[in-house]
Amino acid sequence: MADIRSEGQEDEDLHAFPWRICLAGGWLDQPWVSAVHPGPVLVVNVRPHIAFKTRSGLATSTRALGMELWGTRRGGSPPRDVAPERLARLLFCVENPVGCAYVSGSQDALGLMLPGVSRLDYAGEFWPERTCSVGSEESVTWLQRVLHLVPLPSRPQGYDPLASKHVTLEVVQRLADASERAWAAIIARDAPALGAALSNTMRCWRDMLPETVPAGSAELIEPYDHHHGCLFSGAGGGFLLVVANEGESVKDGFQIEITRSPSPPRPRARVDELAMAAQSKKQTIINHHAALSDNLGRLLALLCVAMQVVVLLGSALGWRTQE
Repeated sequence: MADIRSEGQEDEDLHAFPWRICLAGGWLDQPWVSAVHPGPVLVVNVRPHIAFKTRSGLATSTRALGMELWGTRRGGSPPRDVAPERLARLLFCVENPVGCAYVSGSQDALGLMLPGVSRLDYAGEFWPERTCSVGSEESVTWLQRVLHLVPLPSRPQGYDPLASKHVTLEVVQRLADASERAWAAIIARDAPALGAALSNTMRCWRDMLPETVPAGSAELIEPYDHHHGCLFSGAGGGFLLVVANEGESVKDGFQIEITRSPSPPRPRARVDELAMAAQSKKQTIINHHAALSDNLGRLLALLCVAMQVVVLLGSALGWRTQE
């Protein structure tokens, strides 16, 4: 699906919803690629940044549908009591209704809904066989420190990344291997290995889908050759993802903030349990008051009987005294 905004258009909704970066393995979420050889796509869910823009490989068309679906421009948000992967399925189905001519890859919806850094394993289907995320806070924080985004021109209108295809077993295997190596590098917090994996990913893109690597890309990359490696944020450009050492500056680059898993909402079963406990406590208090009322009634009745007995005894004693 084509992006629905033009470059440079500013709107508050561009900053009201998470964004997705495809870090490695791009195109393996398409069955015509992963059916040749399975492999993972790595996606990163990031907080809004003022430099983000459309037509730059950041899943902005899918994101726009998500904002419409959950009304974020009106203060809404995706429901927190629904699992992120379930939300991603809903968003994927909205973007790809039955009978659509082109099915957008599910890594867009998953990358927008799954917090943190996720691995999506594809094997010839539109939906991954399994998903997992980086569980180490240290690795996520490390990735924030070594990954930089350098703004580039967005892809032009009418651009077709699939105009030329050379999908072979050899190149898809290399693409899957580069993604595997990127995942291992994040876990190990190995910047040179991560940079090499991103650069290898870009070589695979160039060999498999030549139009995905912008013309004149060598001139765009050359100023960053002294860093560990780089990759375009999407087909046709948009941003250059550059891997550098921690604390090292990157010319014209900026860093992103990766989201973390939110505190899980209190399960509905737990809410019902608490409501039932409160109702039970209320009923106990009511029963206690009722029992107290009954006891008071019985006590008053006994007092009335006792008073009648006293009156009768007093009357009897008074009669005998007169005799």
